[in-house]
Amino acid sequence: MSSRFQGSSTVNGLRWGAVLLAGLVGCAPTTKEQAPEQQAVSEAEAQAKLLTPPAGCTEITMGELRNGIQLTPVRYGQQPMYRGTFNSFGDPNAVDTARIRLDVNTAPGLYDLAAEGASTYTCDQCVYGYQDVGAPTEKFLVAESGQLLLALKVSPQQTVGALVNVVLRESVDAPPLNAPYWGSAVVPGGECKWIRFATWNTVRPGGCDPRQGSLTANLPDTTCVADDYAASDGTLERSEGTKTQGAACTVTAATSEYDLATTDCEQGFACTDLLSDNAQCLKACDYMAANPGCPTGTVCGVYGLCIEQSVLEPIGFAFDPALIGQECSVGFAEFCGTEGARGVCVDLKRTGKGVCHRYARARSECGPGEELGYMNYPLAGGGSDLGYGFCYQDGL
Repeated sequence: MSSRFQGSSTVNGLRWGAVLLAGLVGCAPTTKEQAPEQQAVSEAEAQAKLLTPPAGCTEITMGELRNGIQLTPVRYGQQPMYRGTFNSFGDPNAVDTARIRLDVNTAPGLYDLAAEGASTYTCDQCVYGYQDVGAPTEKFLVAESGQLLLALKVSPQQTVGALVNVVLRESVDAPPLNAPYWGSAVVPGGECKWIRFATWNTVRPGGCDPRQGSLTANLPDTTCVADDYAASDGTLERSEGTKTQGAACTVTAATSEYDLATTDCEQGFACTDLLSDNAQCLKACDYMAANPGCPTGTVCGVYGLCIEQSVLEPIGFAFDPALIGQECSVGFAEFCGTEGARGVCVDLKRTGKGVCHRYARARSECGPGEELGYMNYPLAGGGSDLGYGFCYQDGL
């Protein structure tokens, strides 16, 4: 496997409480009373019906959004990115794309988009898109004001939310232009689009959050198996056996959308062939945890799985003994530091030897003057996974 560092609406007809229940235990949706998160969205929608478009703005609507694993090919961003389209409002032969980007640590709540300053560089909760992608009439649109409601969060990639009274202004790229996140600036007198109300739901049945301490990481008789390299998005499996680390195992596929796949591994162990020719039980772990909890002789590697370092190295993952903040012996290595204090060796100064920069999943975890760099892991079929991030001194 190869890596490359880059540093610089609809609700599917289901009640949200039922969707979450299906995600946790693999059952079909019910039709009981509204869950709190659905009630919050319903209240926002009722208020939005009383609004009128701002002067000079054209009302538009948003279609369904998808997260990284729901796309074909799979595409995980360096922060949670929900991708979809606006319903056509320009050239009918061109696509109008819609994007919502959140910080990994964005918590459920109501956010004022005006506080973001209409900049795609500074925003932690970002709403933007493009009109007429690829056509001569293409235009960049960024939210200048409005509200973003994050009503439910199963994992950073699986959320339910709504947009209310959002004003999108025509914008252009603006400094910084050499960072992982480019800036933007509003074009005076440019086009204006307005979203009265729109919802998204990227929660899927069986979805879970593999990160240590999450509500779904350690449910009885199940294992949250990571779907992305950085183990921040996952799918539950029923663990019905007693097999543990390294034992050959079998997965039985789910019989319906609302059921879970089952394995003969013990709870907390994934049955996977991602790191071996044949499926074996591997302990699930969180490389960002102070104690990832891996069996002796193994490390917490990609996909949140405990595995021997000697297995990872031949398939393209390099290790360096440098501790966080120390100089590495090589220009690049995916793993430096120690278990519970992992980093990545990156040669940002082009000296031939990297520095061990601490891993982070969220921009909000980086300190003053730091930015969140990321690594790009190409996936089969043209996809990509940018979930592995690290904090470094930006210098902008």
